[in-house]
Amino acid sequence: MNASALIGKPVTHSAGQYIYNKIFKKNNINSIYLSIDLDMENIPVFIRFARENLLGFNVTAPYKEVILKYLDVIDDTASGIGAVNLVKNCSGKLYGYNADYNGFLFSLKHNKIDPNGKKILILGTGGTARMVYYALKSNYKCTVFNATRNLENKKNKNFFDNLIAYDELMPEYDIIINCTPVGTFPDIKSPIDGSKIMHKSTAIDMIYNPQKTKFLALAENKGCSTVNGVDLFIGQGLETLKKLYNLSIDYQEFKLLFNEKIIK
Repeated sequence: MNASALIGKPVTHSAGQYIYNKIFKKNNINSIYLSIDLDMENIPVFIRFARENLLGFNVTAPYKEVILKYLDVIDDTASGIGAVNLVKNCSGKLYGYNADYNGFLFSLKHNKIDPNGKKILILGTGGTARMVYYALKSNYKCTVFNATRNLENKKNKNFFDNLIAYDELMPEYDIIINCTPVGTFPDIKSPIDGSKIMHKSTAIDMIYNPQKTKFLALAENKGCSTVNGVDLFIGQGLETLKKLYNLSIDYQEFKLLFNEKIIK
């Protein structure tokens, strides 16, 4: 039992399989990382397989919330967010974590972004938005708003403090974070237009492919500092390797492999 995996639908876009297997080879680790495109009805079968055959696995959309009911233990952070993207197998018992949380905090620190005292807008209310909101509220003193297309969603009203409609947005936020999938390759749209972005603010996009989304390009035109999703991906990857393999990898080594896979 020395394999790990990524499950989701689809998972063909992920760089993880390439990166992790390169790292295993370089560090003489006898393991393999698999990408598994999984249908919802096959999750119970996969869980039985994972308990017997895997060290653990990563979870991506659309299963980060669904997976919770199949796990034996969920750590406090993942429980607070309501989503798991990393599962560790401990003698057949499955433990759930949210490594995206670690990745997001890593990205903020690595890019010298301090949310304290800032007025922050999160675009979206899905799983990534919940993780970002939870990380900000748990670690910083800041005011956070979430843009949504459904102000009446009860689940969102019970989780987020300040919900605001997209057509009510004004260019008044110190930091804007895109947590929607809008702009992911091959999409070239932006979730908001440039008139909603405050001059010389900070724009963060959770998307890493492309590395400069339309949203970030619009922000650059307003004189903003911009950060894409690469460092979040690296941060959660470093956490995955540490949790499953007790392996610490240098940031630059991981990023070099990422660039080999993504940049054509």
